[in-house]
Amino acid sequence: MTTRLTTTGLLQVSGLALALGTGAPAPALAINGQVSAEYAVSFLGLPIGTGTMVSSTDGTTYRTTLNARVTGVAAMFAGGSGTATATGRIAGAAAIPASFNIEVHSGGKVETTRIAMAEGNVRSVVRNPDKPPHTRATPVTAEHLRGVVDPLSAGIFIAGGTGPVTGAAACERRSRIYNGVVRFDLIYAFVGTRQVEIAGYKGDAAICSVRFEPVAGYRTDRSDIQAARRRSAEITLVPIQGSRTLIPARISLTTGYGTGVAQATKLDLNPGLPVARRASAD
Repeated sequence: MTTRLTTTGLLQVSGLALALGTGAPAPALAINGQVSAEYAVSFLGLPIGTGTMVSSTDGTTYRTTLNARVTGVAAMFAGGSGTATATGRIAGAAAIPASFNIEVHSGGKVETTRIAMAEGNVRSVVRNPDKPPHTRATPVTAEHLRGVVDPLSAGIFIAGGTGPVTGAAACERRSRIYNGVVRFDLIYAFVGTRQVEIAGYKGDAAICSVRFEPVAGYRTDRSDIQAARRRSAEITLVPIQGSRTLIPARISLTTGYGTGVAQATKLDLNPGLPVARRASAD
């Protein structure tokens, strides 16, 4: 496990789990303000990282920033940190990204990826250093880059309709994701509703299963990619106060080596609370 892979994994894999709904407006219940969450990431029960998300909306547009750091046992082998930011707007119950930037610091080196988007289509990608794709990787075509979202915007969950916010409408979706290198889909399905209690939230949560489907940018002969399609993953979503928007409170991923978990340790889900009052409440 290299430093870069560990840190990037926290931002883009665990990060996708931490890449939390933005507090963006639901179709009939627009909200303004900021939400935040703190996460602990573990593998086989051992701590490997932390993440902090801050998201804000003005009722139409959103901005989400996620900071991640390798900690605990993993830091003995691979230290590192990273920041990812996504911006965009909400149309109905869908995120329409405008930009996605990620910066990873590891081993004294910095790697960055910047994606510009418009109406769900990728307009440009700038990576530094710019590494050519593997010769055996499935090409990412122009068609693959239409109607997609970035890894952070993919974390916006809005329950459509008028049924329970933590019901089936919270989960049923297919996210077409591009991270600057690879295209993949995440397919969600409703498992059930469960009571949860986390610092900052107590109540119903929607439980969704998650299935990974590689699309392009991967080597088809990579065993880990094929194994990822068979892995069991589950995500727990809790609602933001006063809206039909939800954010991940927990994600678990079972692999052939063990289970990884990203667990919220603190949630602030009241977007209407002024920042000054948040500070005094803390």
